[in-house]
Amino acid sequence: MNMLQENNWLLSVGTFLPLLGVVVLMITPKATDQFVKLIALVTSIATLVVGIFTTMKFDFDQADKLQFVVDKKWISVIKSSYLIGVDGISLPLYLLSMVITLLVVIYSLDHVPSPGKPKAFFSLLLVLQTGMAGTFIAQDLILFFVFFELVLLPMFFMIGVWGGEQRQYASIKFFLYTMFGSAL
Repeated sequence: MNMLQENNWLLSVGTFLPLLGVVVLMITPKATDQFVKLIALVTSIATLVVGIFTTMKFDFDQADKLQFVVDKKWISVIKSSYLIGVDGISLPLYLLSMVITLLVVIYSLDHVPSPGKPKAFFSLLLVLQTGMAGTFIAQDLILFFVFFELVLLPMFFMIGVWGGEQRQYASIKFFLYTMFGSAL
């Protein structure tokens, strides 16, 4: 099997693994704050490990070609597909989103912003990670748009709940600007 074809499951796992962490958090209704933080940390570390493994398997001699490609029919009416892959430009950004998310989780273990609610905070952070990673690997315009919009929802709530003094105003302004921007 060609190096560009094998290991094509890596990108999907690295992208959707944070959502598995969110599911674990959601199905444990009486989770302690420590359990929530542990799940967020373990999920972020596991996601970064998948990202590092992806980077190790990446053929840098062919960095100009898409690698780890997955192409599955998705919405046949509009000829959209679940088409993902990385090249030499998107791979560092994909990996960087994982590193930054892990750093944010580590920092937030002891510094969950006021008003607290670590379960909601870390769940939104993990959804945000899925959206960011998906944005960097999407090769289909509709799929890119879905991942881009997925980033907006957790950001809206994170700004609105854990933002500064004028957080509601800022979150609505953020949402409107990015929504209109993405519509263009």
